[in-house]
Amino acid sequence: MACRPYPCPSLSVLPSHPPNSGSETGRSSVPAVTSHRSLDALDLRHVLDGRMVVVRDGLAQLTPAGSWTRAALAAIASAVSPEAAEQVSERGLEHIHTVADIDQLRAVRDDLDRRLRPAARHLLLRFADLLPPQSRKVYVSDHLGVRIMPPRATVHGREEELGGYTGFMVPTGAHVDSWFNTAVNSVNLWMALSRVRRDNGLLIWPGAYRRSLLHEGVRLLPDQAVGEPVEVQLDPGDLLLFAGDHLHATRPNSGPETRWVVTKRVCLGPPRYHPRATGWVPYLDPRLLGTPLRPLAPLRSVLTAGRARQLVRQTRRRVSSRGT
Repeated sequence: MACRPYPCPSLSVLPSHPPNSGSETGRSSVPAVTSHRSLDALDLRHVLDGRMVVVRDGLAQLTPAGSWTRAALAAIASAVSPEAAEQVSERGLEHIHTVADIDQLRAVRDDLDRRLRPAARHLLLRFADLLPPQSRKVYVSDHLGVRIMPPRATVHGREEELGGYTGFMVPTGAHVDSWFNTAVNSVNLWMALSRVRRDNGLLIWPGAYRRSLLHEGVRLLPDQAVGEPVEVQLDPGDLLLFAGDHLHATRPNSGPETRWVVTKRVCLGPPRYHPRATGWVPYLDPRLLGTPLRPLAPLRSVLTAGRARQLVRQTRRRVSSRGT
């Protein structure tokens, strides 16, 4: 298969099929990709225009070098054993599935989520602080995604049991984040703690960006022209930014390594929500955090039609539960 990596030192974005001049959507099947070595050169407008942006070693610019890897090893020591953590430290996080079974992996993921949550809040505030002046105000989300994707053989036969970990330990299908609870103008920060390979990474369909896709809840309906996906490869510590409204999916892990990624989200401009979203989460004004005005930080999200729709959904659920 002919592949054409982008000329980026720490990111390869590879077409799943040989590249061509166009796709079923009439757009090029190869999206624009920008590489940066520093966060102070980022313009989030380009991301919302559909560009994927990689910052080489971006995680080290946001948090003390190696601190999140150390947190992962501490989670392994706690949930599995100190001996297992020592083995993984020597061989790499990619080999966690060789010393832990699926139940232990789930415990590691949950433990790491608890360990990283406070640090992840500070990381996102630092991200917003390091950005150059943007065209609109940046809002931050409390979302934290700790995603540990072991090889398929490790989870085979346990997929239904792990349904609550879809997107976190088992693959999630093609979707747009705003179908769930995320603002349509959100930007994903996809941070690699391990190697991200073609056989365990992320699929993105750039030709489907900002198209009116048919979906039922959060499930993409079949038989739609969405173009060809591209696949992402990253080195440990790399940071990938892409629009949450890109159609994207987990690449089922057909390789020999476990993939570790942590995700956070920001929003450029006041949050706007999909009219058919299944939920709602607030984005916060970072300038108000840590001040007496902290309760007002989510105000721009609260004063939206998305929040009103969420209140209606919650009221209906309460009424329905009383009726049963």
